[in-house]
Amino acid sequence: MSELDNTFDAQSIALSPLSLDNDEQKPEYWTDDGNGWQDGYTLRQRVYPDGQCEVSVCKDRHFVGAAMPLKPRAKRGESDKRESNDDDAGRRAKKKVRECCKTIGADRLVTLTYRENMVDRATALKHFDAFRRRLGKVADFHYVAVIEEQERGALHFHIAVRGRQNYVLLRSIWQRVLGLGPTGEQMGQVNVRDPHRFGFGQTGAHKLASYIAKYCSKQMDARQLDQKRYFRSRGIVVPDVYTIRLHCTSMLGAVQAAFTVIAQYGLEGIQTWCNNGLGVVWLASAPRSKGLDMSCPF
Repeated sequence: MSELDNTFDAQSIALSPLSLDNDEQKPEYWTDDGNGWQDGYTLRQRVYPDGQCEVSVCKDRHFVGAAMPLKPRAKRGESDKRESNDDDAGRRAKKKVRECCKTIGADRLVTLTYRENMVDRATALKHFDAFRRRLGKVADFHYVAVIEEQERGALHFHIAVRGRQNYVLLRSIWQRVLGLGPTGEQMGQVNVRDPHRFGFGQTGAHKLASYIAKYCSKQMDARQLDQKRYFRSRGIVVPDVYTIRLHCTSMLGAVQAAFTVIAQYGLEGIQTWCNNGLGVVWLASAPRSKGLDMSCPF
């Protein structure tokens, strides 16, 4: 009988031991000699300050035995797998943006746009830097931002923030940064949307993190090697992830383990993703109180 360690909760909340074994037997092709490649499932949990919880279970293979020699790494930008590496970097950036958004409890999306067709990335970043510096002098501004390039080449910024925003202040600072056009017209605009505008509902603020994270890889083919995919304010400390190696031997057991853990944080408004071929299940709960008495739905 295998059980989860009851010491992995980030908020030091005692969890009762959870049985995840279901009387499963190890397949014959699994080795028991303690060396070589071992197959298994690994559960990872991250709990955010506002009660959001993410749980993922992945089928993986880990090596037990003497360390294998490392292969020499290519210099930055010289790898013959540049396209594949760039895709991996995009996925890591999306994950980091999602984690940072949930850490600050982002529930609003601010969009900074241009009246003209702004295509100069360096100039746009100077405008954004001036905007966040000026705003930081008059308000506590914690943010996670990404820059999007539309098909026609126009650039604009998506900024995830927490709480109600002073729309007049945001618009005045952004327009002051950009200045006036040749005929005195304003050269920029600001739009602020809450989760309801995206159809996420009252308990769907956590879905905003996934929404903004998609821009990290969208239309990024023209991005240069050293160009950042996202920007964030200082002081965002993402909670630690807690890892538990499971003893289940099937994808059903992995999914049940994931639901058993996340059910303690509520199943209403939960986000789910599962790929049986890859052996991966991912769950994310909405912001709410912990310790709810809920159970796995199957």
